[in-house]
Amino acid sequence: MDKGDEKRNNTSNQYSTNPIEIDCVIFNFEGESLKVLLVKHKDNQGNLNFELANDYIKEGGTISSTAQNILKKYIGIDNFFLEQLKAFGYPSPSSCQEDISIGYYAMVKKDIEDIENEIFNPNVAWIGINEIAGLNDKHKVILDYSLKELRKNICKSAIGFNLLPEKFTLLQVMHLYEEILGIEINKSNFRRKILQMDLIQDSNQKEEAVSHRAAKLYRINLQQNEMLSQRELNFNFNS
Repeated sequence: MDKGDEKRNNTSNQYSTNPIEIDCVIFNFEGESLKVLLVKHKDNQGNLNFELANDYIKEGGTISSTAQNILKKYIGIDNFFLEQLKAFGYPSPSSCQEDISIGYYAMVKKDIEDIENEIFNPNVAWIGINEIAGLNDKHKVILDYSLKELRKNICKSAIGFNLLPEKFTLLQVMHLYEEILGIEINKSNFRRKILQMDLIQDSNQKEEAVSHRAAKLYRINLQQNEMLSQRELNFNFNS
């Protein structure tokens, strides 16, 4: 073996062969609660714990296709928003090398009941973000980072509407922002500003089968949303 071959072999041995994991934080907004899909997992001691929906990149697969397959596996629908967060490094339990996880966050706008009717998995649960406990350190870091990104992005874009049904009330939109941002929004200012943006439009329909006065139903203004996506918004409803 010449020195060139030896150098190449030594160099190749320096690279990790550890598989890359894809971890997805899957959000859903039900009623007035932001929820995350968690999967039951049995640890080495036989204890059941919750973890984020995840999988390893298989031969022939890509980062993107693996993330999409995770959503389809646990959600059973194609109607979702999916965006990559970043790569996370963490200590490997089986080697001295660092393991790598690539985080994604997704938003599902279908009602929880509809999702559960389409695909039933006893090892899956939707848990409110303020009720989540027991995640391992790796998944807690990814969840915390995804919440930070979600809060930042819904204040400068219209991505939050990916958590709402096709037709929604103004009160639902306000509750969505209050829940995610953890603030109380001035109702009159919110109504004025959201309508001024021309981001939503009247669907000419009202709520049905409700015990209170039926509210107007709105839907996203797709043409305006496309225009607004080209610039940063300012969802500051209290000013």
